[in-house]
Amino acid sequence: MQIISGLNQDYKRHQIIQKYVQEAQNHPFEQYIYICDQPAFIENIFFQYTHCLVNIQIMSWNQYLKQLQLQYHLTQHHLLSQVEWVYHLRKIFNEETFHCFDMENPLPFINELIPLIKDYELYQINYQDIHHTKLQDFWHIYQSLLSRLDSYTHLTLESLFQNITFHEQDHLIIEADHLYQKQRQDIIQRLATTCDVTCLYTYQHDERLFNLPYHHLCQTSQVIDQPTYFTQHLFSQEPVSKKETQHMYSFVAGTPYQEIQRVVYTIYQKIVDENLHYQDFTIIYPNQNYQDDLLTILDELHIPHSLPYQQERCYERSYQLILQQFKQCQGHTFHELAVELLALELDKDYQDYLQKISELDGQISPQEFIEFFQMTFPKAKQTLEKRQDEIHVYMIGQGEAMPSTHLFILGMNETILPQSIKDTSLLLDEDIELLRKENISTPLTTSEQLGVHENDIFKILTTPFSTLTVSLAMNSLSGETLLPSSLYKQLTQMYTFQKLPPLQFLPLDQYYIANGKVTHKETLNQNIAHYLSSHHQPDSLTPELTQSLYSSYLSVSQIETYNQCPFLYFIQYGLGIYPIQDQKLLPNELGSLIHYVLSMNIDQSYDISQLVDQYLQDHETLSQKIAHSHVNQYFIEQLIQDLQITLKVLKQFLNTGNFHVQYKEKKVKNTIHDINFKGIVDRIDVYEDYVSIIDYKSSAKSIDLNLAMQGFHIQMLVYLDMVTKMMDKNPGAVLYFNTKKRILSVQQSMHEAINEDDWIKQYRYNGYIVDDGSHQSLLNLDPTFDRRSALIPVSYVKSRDEYKGQILSTEQLHILFEKISDHIYELYQSMMNGHIDIAPKGSDQKATHTLVNPCFYCPYHSICGFDVFYNDYQLVEFLDVEKILGGEDDAV
Repeated sequence: MQIISGLNQDYKRHQIIQKYVQEAQNHPFEQYIYICDQPAFIENIFFQYTHCLVNIQIMSWNQYLKQLQLQYHLTQHHLLSQVEWVYHLRKIFNEETFHCFDMENPLPFINELIPLIKDYELYQINYQDIHHTKLQDFWHIYQSLLSRLDSYTHLTLESLFQNITFHEQDHLIIEADHLYQKQRQDIIQRLATTCDVTCLYTYQHDERLFNLPYHHLCQTSQVIDQPTYFTQHLFSQEPVSKKETQHMYSFVAGTPYQEIQRVVYTIYQKIVDENLHYQDFTIIYPNQNYQDDLLTILDELHIPHSLPYQQERCYERSYQLILQQFKQCQGHTFHELAVELLALELDKDYQDYLQKISELDGQISPQEFIEFFQMTFPKAKQTLEKRQDEIHVYMIGQGEAMPSTHLFILGMNETILPQSIKDTSLLLDEDIELLRKENISTPLTTSEQLGVHENDIFKILTTPFSTLTVSLAMNSLSGETLLPSSLYKQLTQMYTFQKLPPLQFLPLDQYYIANGKVTHKETLNQNIAHYLSSHHQPDSLTPELTQSLYSSYLSVSQIETYNQCPFLYFIQYGLGIYPIQDQKLLPNELGSLIHYVLSMNIDQSYDISQLVDQYLQDHETLSQKIAHSHVNQYFIEQLIQDLQITLKVLKQFLNTGNFHVQYKEKKVKNTIHDINFKGIVDRIDVYEDYVSIIDYKSSAKSIDLNLAMQGFHIQMLVYLDMVTKMMDKNPGAVLYFNTKKRILSVQQSMHEAINEDDWIKQYRYNGYIVDDGSHQSLLNLDPTFDRRSALIPVSYVKSRDEYKGQILSTEQLHILFEKISDHIYELYQSMMNGHIDIAPKGSDQKATHTLVNPCFYCPYHSICGFDVFYNDYQLVEFLDVEKILGGEDDAV
């Protein structure tokens, strides 16, 4: 076997291939096989020296092994599938005992373990008496896995030939930079007993790190090399003089996405300007994070490329059906669960997968099976469209630069290119050193792995190119600052890099973002000019349009919506645009159902299930949503149970106090500053000359007096004013009742009886009590309380003989409503003057912002196009409530 080394890979290849072609022509009946990582690249070099490849084959290492598999009739042999890997390793952890690994759910760890066990096989790691518990466990797992496999199942492709005696007499040239593992080296050595084998390594006997992994392989190598400035100094620590060049370029972009954009637009421009082909360009990217953005930008410009397309399978209908069905699965074995899932209407590859699972033995819970499925079913479909003319796009270590192309290398940032390789794997450097002291074959150390990585970079940079462009980004998309890499700094010290010429070509949107303008696009230019001058605000409506769009009557919720965001009000109530409804139960639909049941049953005793059924019969849309969704059906069943509890509490509240129900679902209307308002009050209770109004809510609701004076959550306060005027009575209370089922949290034994009073307190009304000084309203809402009421948000301080809590005096209520009515008038004037500004309310305080800002749940984002550069939140104020209302607002 001959070993040839040298750093100038292109020169070395040409010398070997030229000789190889001549020998093949002189011996037409002998087979010549060239094994490499990129057969298509090597094929192009061969065609520079011959017009046909009659007795010459060019293939990858795996292709060669599969060819041997057929030659030696090993077709029954196969590699361990992902399902088998996970199944066997899970079983090993469940059935056997280890020093370091004791876990209830081993599946997450198995994902990390599989590459290590493959390394044990590839490097033929063999030890038994090592006094190191972790290494003993790894050896135990590896041996236990092998013992569970039959003679036809293998961990690696190389393992198929473990007991084969080769008898080929071919001529093999092997580019072996990635074949340094012991199992692969053994196969090469065994082939060399009958074949003429030549191994090529990118290596020179010096201390640069990229040579480190190959020192022991190239000790007797023959050197075929042609030194260049690159090969002599790249990755060296020695100071060098800078060489002048005219064909090297560099640029710095804001983010990796902008970096990719600049590269792709530059290629597009060069193709147009210089009449080039796509195949005249190569893009090398550093890691998987760059691939999605490359695909997006290349496809936007319809540029053909060599990248494969990945289709995520988790979005497929069959995948989702399986995940949903797991919630209802009853089985507890692989077979039972697989059979249950096979009853679904699934695509064929899912059926094939489940059929294999059904043949597995052993128990597994549905919850663990979900994780097993997600680990073992292929996560993506990969398709590769091969074209005659395309840009060569490869990740470092997975492809090479096509010679004599325009070469672009992305991501020359610290820890990205070269990448940062940390000593964090299961087998640490100290473990490897321990094994090597015992003369045991091992995987590469961290330094050796980095050496292989730098070797791949070295080969890219030493490939002949028409031009070289290197680039880096200043910031990640998350805002993290990115630094230039040591490689970038060394390259710019070795050579004079030209600044990449400015782009003459840009897609229209990018051109306009760069302040460009296409003169003949008059409408576009006018719209952009208006956008800039208006700061992305719509024009005000004309008086005529305002009158035609808006109703003469307003509801309080409508004026609250306008207060939150004028544009939201215009879209929803002016234009009447509503989002398309899906099968989800909407809050307003459930709210209407709850209100119906409570109003019918608060002073009656109807069957709740029958009331719900009757309501659904009268509301076809809601009925269909429930009929077509098991989730919705379950939700309604739970709602009926919750309503039974809610009614029990409401009736107890009503029986405890002296107020009685006067009206349910009562329509009210009145004017505020000559503005017509109307609405429906859920419930109106009366005691003598006092009236209280109650609103049922499906979640916690309260009245913030500061926000109420600025137009938020004013509906019930406005209704109270309407009702007192309509009935000519004194205001007693404005209350919210949260219908949501409570969960009682207590520090007591589960066997102790629950205190019903503690449970009832969880349902206490929220809102405000209005006290005219006589305390009649609060005492008759809850005549039973001594210190703190279980019904209303009020407590009695005996030492001071006063009531504290959510209490307003009649004077405070009057001032409050004056502030609210003045604010309503301002809003109405703005509305009728046609203002539909994109100006949602907001706050600097997170809790308040959540209360007042409508954007989070707004369905009209795509219409308003809120622009952070032009649109601002209208910040609410923090008013001095006590000063405005006078006195303490929580004591009477």
